[in-house]
Amino acid sequence: MDPNDIIRKVHRRVLNSIQNKSGKTANATEGMKAIIEKDQALRKSVADLYATLVEANDPALAVELLAEHIAIMVEMINEFKNKITR
Repeated sequence: MDPNDIIRKVHRRVLNSIQNKSGKTANATEGMKAIIEKDQALRKSVADLYATLVEANDPALAVELLAEHIAIMVEMINEFKNKITR
């Protein structure tokens, strides 16, 4: 499966989840629109990074960079989880 197809599928699922949880329809609030725009830009950047890493043909570099990004995301997730449990 093409990585872009995977990203689009996940993105669609996330957007549907956000809209269902917030009770919003397609006319999302400005704040929600900003989140969606940032999310789309991030996903595109991730896909572009992946394609560039594949072209570079340096698996060690790819693993190192992706692991750093994952570590950053895990820290952000934990920060939000802490706010949920408070």
